[in-house]
Amino acid sequence: MLRTNAAMRSLLGSAAFAADQPTVPELEQDTLDAGWTVEPGGALLLLRHRPKHLQHIPAEALGEGEYEVNDVHVSLDDLGRETADFLPRAASRGLHFARRMLAAARGLPGSETLLAAVAIHVDVADEDFALQGATIRFFTRRGHYPRWFDELETYTHEAIAVLDPSDLTNHPT
Repeated sequence: MLRTNAAMRSLLGSAAFAADQPTVPELEQDTLDAGWTVEPGGALLLLRHRPKHLQHIPAEALGEGEYEVNDVHVSLDDLGRETADFLPRAASRGLHFARRMLAAARGLPGSETLLAAVAIHVDVADEDFALQGATIRFFTRRGHYPRWFDELETYTHEAIAVLDPSDLTNHPT
């Protein structure tokens, strides 16, 4: 079930978000095309993000290990940060990518507990705002997984959404 903080709810409710037709930049399309791999210990990893010399992720740390590896930066450079519709379109792109990756994982062992955390930096006064992209992290609810998304309202500089596979029902990719 989609969970969001106030900043993300504001972006989701905008006309620009509703009207956006999200695309996936070329580098992120490569991640989509490569898909997922299931490690011998059960970790569900994005193939393009899997380190070549990855050691076994212990069962009690699957969620945390997945979180560290499955960290995707989605470019927003083509959206025009100076326009009023930038942030809603950024949210649209991040959520679109997350849903597509969740859909690609369907049927894999552990995919029923896969989560996607989408973060869009919304602090336009920050000097690094122009460098920001959308950050999407994928992890499962197995073993010890990151719990810092339990209290989404504590995030004030980012619009945050956490999706799970049930979010694909209302939003097919």
